[in-house]
Amino acid sequence: MAVVQVDSSKNDFSIYTVVSMLVALVFGVAAQIAVADGNTALGVSGYAMAVVCILFGVRPRLRDHDSTAGTGARRLRLRTIVLVVLAMASGLGTFALSSDNRYRPEGVVLWIISIVCWWLAWADRRAQRSSLSTSHSGLGTQKSVLILLVIILAIGAAFRFANLYDNPREMNSDQAEKLLDIRDVLDGTPYIFFERNTGREPWQFYWTVALIKLFDLRPDFMALKLGTALIGFLMLPAIFLLAREVSDTRTALIAILFAAVASWGVITARFGLRYPLAPCATAWTMYFLVHGLKRNRRNSMLAAGIWLGIGLQGYTAYRFMAPVVFLITLTWIAWVLLRRRRGVALDALINGVLACAMAILVMLPLIRYGTEHPDELFYRAATRLSDAEQPIAGDPVAIFADNLKNVLLMFNVTHDEVWVANLPDRPAMDTILGALLVLGAACAIALSVRQRSPWPALILAAGIFMLIPSALSLAFPRENPSVVRTGGALPMLMVVCALAPGHLLNQVKTTHAQSKTPAYGRPSSAIFLSPPIRLTAWATVTVLCTAVIAINLQRVFVDYPAQYCPRAQNASDIAHEMDIWVAAGHERANAWIVGYPHWVDSRAVGIWIGDITFPNTVGSAVNLPDAATVDLHGQPGWFALNELDAESLQSLKRRYPEGQVQLVQGTQCAEKRFIVYAVP
Repeated sequence: MAVVQVDSSKNDFSIYTVVSMLVALVFGVAAQIAVADGNTALGVSGYAMAVVCILFGVRPRLRDHDSTAGTGARRLRLRTIVLVVLAMASGLGTFALSSDNRYRPEGVVLWIISIVCWWLAWADRRAQRSSLSTSHSGLGTQKSVLILLVIILAIGAAFRFANLYDNPREMNSDQAEKLLDIRDVLDGTPYIFFERNTGREPWQFYWTVALIKLFDLRPDFMALKLGTALIGFLMLPAIFLLAREVSDTRTALIAILFAAVASWGVITARFGLRYPLAPCATAWTMYFLVHGLKRNRRNSMLAAGIWLGIGLQGYTAYRFMAPVVFLITLTWIAWVLLRRRRGVALDALINGVLACAMAILVMLPLIRYGTEHPDELFYRAATRLSDAEQPIAGDPVAIFADNLKNVLLMFNVTHDEVWVANLPDRPAMDTILGALLVLGAACAIALSVRQRSPWPALILAAGIFMLIPSALSLAFPRENPSVVRTGGALPMLMVVCALAPGHLLNQVKTTHAQSKTPAYGRPSSAIFLSPPIRLTAWATVTVLCTAVIAINLQRVFVDYPAQYCPRAQNASDIAHEMDIWVAAGHERANAWIVGYPHWVDSRAVGIWIGDITFPNTVGSAVNLPDAATVDLHGQPGWFALNELDAESLQSLKRRYPEGQVQLVQGTQCAEKRFIVYAVP
């Protein structure tokens, strides 16, 4: 545990700093409202005043002396040498048995042995356990912290799982591709890398298969959504722990609340694609990395290596986390060297190398695949970064600079135009979180300078770095900013958003405590805080947090489905009508989907009826035969057509003039109509 002491010479907590922080919050929110209304000049002026207030209001409250005494070099024991040899030998066996893009049982066993042996070889068995209670939390007992934490986690669960079946209801082609990959695993083909649809890493597929088998789920859209929503939920505890390492328990509770409800992370977690894998892995990697470096804990560094390896097998945008981990470790080593703590720097270097080796062991099967098929492994990233799919239209440096500007403004001004897992007409954050992010950025820099701690600034820098995967979309600059490719920044930026309100409450608490101190023990600059000011500070933060919940409740459960429904193709309605026809005693073999450009994916219809390979597709779409070529052999037939497909409808009428036309209204969106042509 860190030893915390009050530095009374620097404790200039007064009414002025508290009021300054209050004014900063008010000006920041007002500035973002002005920006959202198109009054940029007024918004920038408001932000400038808010930042000035932040810089004045931030004061060092506590000095956190980390338990980072250097341990120095340790002698290698025979036990360690044996375990390292076993880990390396098992790793070589894993690499050899991971050929041809297949996991093999014996290879998986050796893979697990290599990871366990590496951990046992280097783990510190004397490591202390951390506790939720901290001497500077200011929230009373550990029990009260746990109660608040459970309430916030319940809110986060509600945001991710409530009405998950209908919001969103319809899938697109990407989910159909994922379910085909999952079917391959269920059918006994254990791919390491899934090459379908430009290639995907394995984490989501095996995670979803495990849920399907554990809970006897159908391999459908709901199984995908349950898997990703659960991943999004498992991110939350890591954000709490990370924020507590960077600041304190009060700020950590605010950070996890923001992460629990922010539409940026919630909508992407409910969509059934790989998007939440990056923020979840980032949150846990960053927590263990910060904890391991800050407190000189080798076990945490090894855990960071495990999560780095897991994350690199999740969502492609997470790959940028590898250089972020390297840069943070290097910065920390430089920081402690400047403070002449060579033992700590040596420990950080050694632990960083061991963590890197752990990440390599965790990734061994995927590394083997990469040596055999590097073009496949890096194809998806190459299509955005280079001219692999289409030429880069312009100067790459200028495009990147413009992309970087747009992605940095994505929480306040610019927006992602892609509608599938996003609100395409507004920034990624709501008005309040967007304002708190700007204030938090200023607060992070001020805290690092005045507390002489690199961590607030490093967390901000890590969040900014994880926006770069979106800015690197040089061949498709219209895809930037992307709420999904920037997902790895979410954990750090939620912490940044919580810094200003958390610091305000910390100042109120500390100033109030000083006001109760006898005059001879009180800093001369301390001024009594009147109860109305204390109440105003708490009320301000409470109102901000409540407003964030309410606004994002609207964004997730009202605004998102309202804009999603008219755009998504209603495969579920087509499947429902087909099931009604089959239930009437007809053969499904005589039910047909008549394809049309940019219309429903027949595989999505197949998923709803329980047959993802449903073969009966004809029509005017590419490479499909005409609907009139269908031979019903004198049996009743059923055709689903796009309401604009007059050509196919006329062909069917000529072939089967006795057929009846029915215009079916969508159950979710009435304007999503389609035609059913039933042949008696």
